[in-house]
Amino acid sequence: MLGRKEKDVFVRMMREYEAFCGVRVLSYCVMSNHFHLLVEVPPKKKDEVISLDDGDFLSRIKPLYSKVYFRGVEQMLLKFRADGADAAVDELKEKFTYRMHDLSYFMKGLKQRFTQWYNGSHGRSGTLWEGRFKSVLVEDGYAARVMAAYIDLNPVRAGMVAKPEDYRWCSYAEAMGGAMGEAMGARATLATLGRKRVREGYGILLGEKSKTERQKMQGEGLWDEGIAQRYRMMLFADGEEVFSEEISSGMAPGERKLRLVRKGFKRKEVEDVLARGGKLSFGEALRCRVRYLSDGMTFGRRKFVDEVFQGSRERFGEKRKSGSRPIRGVGWQQKQSQLYSMRQLMKDRIS
Repeated sequence: MLGRKEKDVFVRMMREYEAFCGVRVLSYCVMSNHFHLLVEVPPKKKDEVISLDDGDFLSRIKPLYSKVYFRGVEQMLLKFRADGADAAVDELKEKFTYRMHDLSYFMKGLKQRFTQWYNGSHGRSGTLWEGRFKSVLVEDGYAARVMAAYIDLNPVRAGMVAKPEDYRWCSYAEAMGGAMGEAMGARATLATLGRKRVREGYGILLGEKSKTERQKMQGEGLWDEGIAQRYRMMLFADGEEVFSEEISSGMAPGERKLRLVRKGFKRKEVEDVLARGGKLSFGEALRCRVRYLSDGMTFGRRKFVDEVFQGSRERFGEKRKSGSRPIRGVGWQQKQSQLYSMRQLMKDRIS
């Protein structure tokens, strides 16, 4: 069983292998005994050699290996460059790059590395995952959106949380926590949808986007508030609980009994989210960024944070000119309601 620490480590390793392999995790969810990933893999021709400059190459391999091993590769690369041995450089890089842009190597490396860490941490040996991973080829656009929603709704349908943003180890909570630079299913899948109906009666939620706009959003991996709101509407619409009607011989005429066949959101919750256009309330947005309350050092209005900063100026470097840093991604409409912290958290906003 995977606990909080194990899930944290899995997500960190997943991001490291994502960067190394050059794939993109669009949506993910780590459960107690399994995980789901929606991954975009760049096309790679047979026998194609991935070309990377030295800086990009080193930054990709650094998180995956020990400091001693990485330093050895780095020094070898520098020596080859100094000697003008370009062929040796290419040969060295190819020992690592042949695994890039490949789903099998991404999954194999991630599972093996996590298993090694898990076994070492729990004093066990042997395999951790049952069998080879199962993969399904998913068409981009509407099908990918459905798959992303299915993944993000796993904790809700399992009865673990009431809302997907309350489950820390899924892509939706990560995005709602303000991880603007991280991959998110809505970011890529919504960009290719055009006009689609979520469900009969919920109307058209997406506007048309030009091919140029879609390509720009996909290429740059943009995550904006509008996409977040539309995806939230779709997620709640798809995640509504489902009942089946049961009729038995012992029931009176016209009497019916409903049986819950799929856990999910209450109808009123779905209607409330749709009525707000997918926007998070002040409290919901702040809860998604709860790490600011513990790791932000100082929390409050801009004037207050700046005053605290000036009172402890000696604790900061000379380049630091101001103390207040806005809580990112909340999207409050009124400027006077904006809250600040001393530390600008760039990742792991949810704790």
